[in-house]
Formats: sequence, C-alpha cells, structure tokens
Amino acid sequence: KDGLIDQEEMNNCVDLSIEPVHLALGDMFDMTLEVCPVRTIGLGGEEEARKKNAWFLGVDAGDEDAEIPTNIPPVKLSWRNRRKELKQQKILTKTFQATIARHFRDQAEAPHRLRCIYAWAEKAHQDNKLDSVLVDASEDWGSGAASAVMGRKRYVELEPKISYSEFREVQKKTFPHLDRIGEEIITSFKEDLWLLQGKKRQNKELKRDGLLFLLAISVVDLGIWFV
Repeated sequence: KDGLIDQEEMNNCVDLSIEPVHLALGDMFDMTLEVCPVRTIGLGGEEEARKKNAWFLGVDAGDEDAEIPTNIPPVKLSWRNRRKELKQQKILTKTFQATIARHFRDQAEAPHRLRCIYAWAEKAHQDNKLDSVLVDASEDWGSGAASAVMGRKRYVELEPKISYSEFREVQKKTFPHLDRIGEEIITSFKEDLWLLQGKKRQNKELKRDGLLFLLAISVVDLGIWFV
C-alpha cells in the first residue's frame, strides 16, 4: 500500500519484468525460423542470385518498393539438405535458449547488481537502518508451544524497504541493462554465435592439423621401414 518493498520483493519484480521479454523473444525466434530457413545452400539458383534476392520472401532485396507476396510456394529441399537444415535449427534453438537462461544471471550478474542497488540506495524507510521489534515466540522457535504459553518473546530485525524512485536512481547507474532487456539478449546471442563459429573453425583446423601430423608420421615410419 505504501509502495515500498523489501529486497526479496525487489528481486522478484525484476525477474517478472525480464520474463515477458524472454517469452516474446522466444516466440519471435521460433517464427523467424519458420519464415526464413537457416541455410541457403541447395535451395536452387546461382550464388549471386541467392545473394541478391530475398528468395524466402519472393522479392528483390534491393527494391524498397516491392510488394511482399502473400502466397509464397514452399521451397522443397532434398532429404540431405533438409537434414542439415533441421540440424542447424536445433543448434540455433539450443544456443538461443542457453543465452536467455544465463545472460542476466551469469553475464550481466543480475543477483550481484541487485544486491548493490539495494545496499547503495538511500532508503528513507527506517532512515536506511535496521529496526528491531519484539514479537511473541512462535512454535518453531525456542521450546515450542511451551515458550508461547509462558509468554517468551524474541527480537526480529527488519530491513529497510526501498521505493521505486530510490531503486531507479541507483539502477540507472549500476544496472542499465534493465532499460534494454531485449537488446541485451540479442547482442549476447550474436556473441554466442560468433563464439560457436570460432569453435567450429578451431575444431576444423585442429582436425586438419592432426591428420597432417599423422600423415607425416606415417611417411616417416614407412621411410624407416624401407631403410
């Protein structure tokens, strides 16, 4: 009622503000894969024509005035290309889901930043200090029901609560990622794709170097054997 929340409630509010963006981006990603295939190899036409034409829309990519047709005939893929297409879609989907799951938690360090926001905010509630109150002992404390019957009491520390304006004042400086949630996730996904491509290229080079090394060793062994 007073517009104030504690630290745990603040964390829950931030999680609730991120979740709809995750769901919307997930739906948009799935629809994107349905509209535009991942691979263009084996879809017909010369290489330059495929680069020039947005073949999945049926229009010239350089023509801004072109009207997008409503009924686009599906492109039939061979079983080999269809298998490769499904494999690439699976890799992209898995990578995107991993990006959504770990970006704010691990890369943006949301739990740490939220703790800093709460600690550094100038909270007017309780003069930004802990408050101790005396309450009746409950059954899960002390000697159980006997403590409550005997009138035993205990102190409970209450942390100060934070308002939205106090949160925003620190959040803009400490955690600006919350103002561009979608952009943060898409940028992180792009970086994950670059990392994935780099690993594939590195594995390919490692495999090539390993085969060359084995070939050189085999040639040397044959030379020694003939000598």
